[in-house]
Amino acid sequence: MGDTEETVANQATEVIEVDKVDEQQAVAVDAEKEVKKRKAMTPRSDVWNHFTKVKLESGEEKAKCKYCGGLYMCDTKTNGTSSLNGHLKICRKNPNKKVVDKQGTLQLQPSQGNSSVGTVSTWKFDLDELKLSFAEMLIEDEQPFVASERPGLRKFLAKACPRFVMPSRRTATRKCVAVYDVHKEKLQKFLKEHCERVSITTDTWTANTKQNYMCVTAHFIDKNWNLHKKIIGFFPSKGHGGDDIGKSLENCLAAWGIDKVFTITVDNASANNNAINYMRRVLNESKGSIAEGEYLHMRCVAHIINLIVTEGLKEIDVSVSRVRAAVKFIKTGTSRLVNFKKCAELAKVQTKAFLNLDVCTRWNSTYLMLNAAQKYEKAFQRYNDEDPYYVLELEGEGGPGVPVKSDWDKVRKMSDFLEHFYELTLRVSVTKRPISHTFFHEIADVLVLLRNWCHSEDRLCQEMGKRMLVKYYKYFGEKYGEKRSDREKRGEKDKGDQLLNLVIFFCVAVDPRYKLSNYIKMATMVMFGDEIGDKLWETVNSSFRSLFEEYRNMYAPSEKVQPPTDSQEPASKSKSLMRSIIDRQMSNNGGGNVTVKSELEKFFSEDNEEDKKGFDILKWWKDNENRFPVLSRMARDLLAVPISTVASESAFSSGGRILDDFRSSLTPTMVERLICANDWIRGPEYISVEENTEELAKLEEELCALAISSKEKESTPES
Repeated sequence: MGDTEETVANQATEVIEVDKVDEQQAVAVDAEKEVKKRKAMTPRSDVWNHFTKVKLESGEEKAKCKYCGGLYMCDTKTNGTSSLNGHLKICRKNPNKKVVDKQGTLQLQPSQGNSSVGTVSTWKFDLDELKLSFAEMLIEDEQPFVASERPGLRKFLAKACPRFVMPSRRTATRKCVAVYDVHKEKLQKFLKEHCERVSITTDTWTANTKQNYMCVTAHFIDKNWNLHKKIIGFFPSKGHGGDDIGKSLENCLAAWGIDKVFTITVDNASANNNAINYMRRVLNESKGSIAEGEYLHMRCVAHIINLIVTEGLKEIDVSVSRVRAAVKFIKTGTSRLVNFKKCAELAKVQTKAFLNLDVCTRWNSTYLMLNAAQKYEKAFQRYNDEDPYYVLELEGEGGPGVPVKSDWDKVRKMSDFLEHFYELTLRVSVTKRPISHTFFHEIADVLVLLRNWCHSEDRLCQEMGKRMLVKYYKYFGEKYGEKRSDREKRGEKDKGDQLLNLVIFFCVAVDPRYKLSNYIKMATMVMFGDEIGDKLWETVNSSFRSLFEEYRNMYAPSEKVQPPTDSQEPASKSKSLMRSIIDRQMSNNGGGNVTVKSELEKFFSEDNEEDKKGFDILKWWKDNENRFPVLSRMARDLLAVPISTVASESAFSSGGRILDDFRSSLTPTMVERLICANDWIRGPEYISVEENTEELAKLEEELCALAISSKEKESTPES
């Protein structure tokens, strides 16, 4: 009987265990189905960089500390992550725990800018600050978010700073957005406090997806007379029409609360003319323009220089192709370069110029290539006899041919000529200091240069000069003495490319070294001839004074006639009304306004400042702001006008700006955040577009020396 009961009990136990197994299997199947139904979410909190989720035998899920191994509740519905964050602060084995000790460590920081002396500062470990700094590094160095997960960088930081836990890709992305938000808030506050009117530039970027982006940059001088350049918009172009561009620009300015614009600098695309006309209407309606938008449209001088230079290069296109092919042949192999250096030594070429291959879309690289190659003319001629493959490749099918003496003569002349435009582009494309007041001198020098070439006895110089002069006159040479409003009164369409913006004369007028002096007047006569020059000079004088009068009305309210009050007697009212009419008529006739004459004429009557090297025009106006309160307001807006839409690093390119693969793959909103934040973080740093040819030449010599040394070792028989 006892055996029977025991057998029944065992069977019941087995049934229960089987039922449990079946139940567990059913739960597992249900869990598997649940996983298939919904993909598990990746934890978003930073705390999961320090904890891992583990499942106990009981099926309960807990968080395990990576440092001490402790287990903590982590149910998202009941516990959250507060307890986990609390543990991190007291975990003894947590290397990132904030130390209560406020004592910092003295560190020598590297020098910045042109200074050769470092600075001593205190440093304390701050994980949050390091994460933000890491995000700024990703933005400033244009690194992808996945850089935070690269094993090499993780290993390096684990040794350099073990207490710093590298953020995940998602965390790095959120930190980059946080950096953008912080800097945007600062910039909005700064614009509100220090900027009343801006000048705008627009530029076009292209993604590898063929999507065009519009870049909008604001230029202004703050109350402390510091020049600023800030990207305020970077978004996909909604269309190629003028109104589409204008509406996009209008929306961008509205988003930043910018309603007062002095000039808009654009390249010479025909659609931009319509875009400027659209913006002129918008700004006039909102009372945000100056002189009813008469001087709103500025043309990018870097783009014009590109067109002029490209036109001149067409005259020697064959010679350039031959020199390019010769340089390419030499640069494609170390042995060829070594042999070429030997030829240069035998030919007694006295130069250390770096022989570089150009980029076809960047004419400055073509200039640098031609300038260096023409110095090695004798070496190239000697190399003809040294390497038979050189002649075979260049003279073969599809080859341009070996450069001959006539080619080198053309290249030498073109190199000397392009040097002026190369230096000019470097000067007009800087963003660290104002350059609008120098533009008049620059275009005057270019015109004199082109005219000299046109009258040269050399036929090649004549042809190149004529080609480039035609292109110059297209943008700077028709109907100079006329204003846009005069053409509109006659019913003529504004073609956009026929007018010279008088702002370039106004900028010279507020330069205390020149003002509206006889030098500027005579230069105008030389440039445009006596008849047109005289008419233009009268227009410049009258327009400048009208502009000053407009600024006086805006910024000298104490000089305006006050409306009568109700407490005044009828006789006083009549006198006040009559006085206002007479004052207005005298103001329009240019008479009776002692204040205008006292400030403007005082500025013109004083001796000009000495034109010495290193003259700081912004400092001069800062020191004399109180003496010329209205004129200084006018000068602040004029000196902030940009004459180029692109920064110096891309001013030479005819191929446009290209977004890299990483940014092209992002959403437009994220692209805008990265581009804008990059500009704000960098600040007014100077970026040189000139190659360090001396350094490259030294490196090339070292490589050649190594190649020669290895060859000598191979040829020396072993003893």
